Amino acid sequence: MILEELFTDVATLREYVPFMDSNISFSDLGSSAKSAKKQVCVIITPDVYKAIIEAGNGAVFEELRTAVANLTLAKQVVFDAINRRKQEIDIYKHEQESMQRAFIENYYNAMDSLVQELESSQIEAWKETRYKKILSSLRIKTAPDFDELYPIDGSYLFFFRIIPFQREALEDYMNGYYSRVPDDDDSKESIYRKLDRCLAMYTVAKSLRQFDIIEFPSTIRNLFEDSKAMRYGTQEQERILSLSEQLKSEADQLLKDIDIILSNTEGGNVSTEESYLQPSDKFYLMP
Repeated sequence: MILEELFTDVATLREYVPFMDSNISFSDLGSSAKSAKKQVCVIITPDVYKAIIEAGNGAVFEELRTAVANLTLAKQVVFDAINRRKQEIDIYKHEQESMQRAFIENYYNAMDSLVQELESSQIEAWKETRYKKILSSLRIKTAPDFDELYPIDGSYLFFFRIIPFQREALEDYMNGYYSRVPDDDDSKESIYRKLDRCLAMYTVAKSLRQFDIIEFPSTIRNLFEDSKAMRYGTQEQERILSLSEQLKSEADQLLKDIDIILSNTEGGNVSTEESYLQPSDKFYLMP
């Protein structure tokens, strides 16, 4: 029933999925479609999914169709490979992986467009989702704003998915700094922008430890693409963690610089290495 809610027949489904076998039926895809729907509903919630189905038309419905269709086929690839092997039809591992990755890429692109369409839609269930409620209390409220601070290819899906990480970064690192910026300081907008950039970097650093690399926008994902013949999971995981640490380190350094700026604006003493010198300490100037 999942695919029947979205597509009138298999021919309609094939319009949204490239190179789909013509002899496949809805019943063959049933278990994969069920898993795909659950994954989509984790992001947009079952209530929003139901509201889109009930509307039955428009850009939001089209993007949902594309997302569910491609994710269903991505999950079905493994079963098709086994079935072909039983029929003694050769299928190469790199072809299977490339096909699955292409379906996943189409799925994420469709979900990206779906979230963007939902942002401008009048679907009330979307406004009541948990993440949308969290967003109202955060500093960076839109994907374009986040993209200006740290490039994410304007991805609405990625921005929406990292809302909890932005809240964590605010609570763990940033809230105290925002409250220290004086309202009467001429440079407050510059300080706020630096703080927002720190927030974005901490947020992405946290997400790198949680998401699969394929879930990231191409700007970040391209950092891990290379032409090496040998590539394995441990190596990729190490590179992801290394990038996370690098981003956090850069954000830490920027936050230290901001701390000095705020200390000056507050009229306090700036803590530097020279602050710990005693009057009796001697300086020797080398020629």
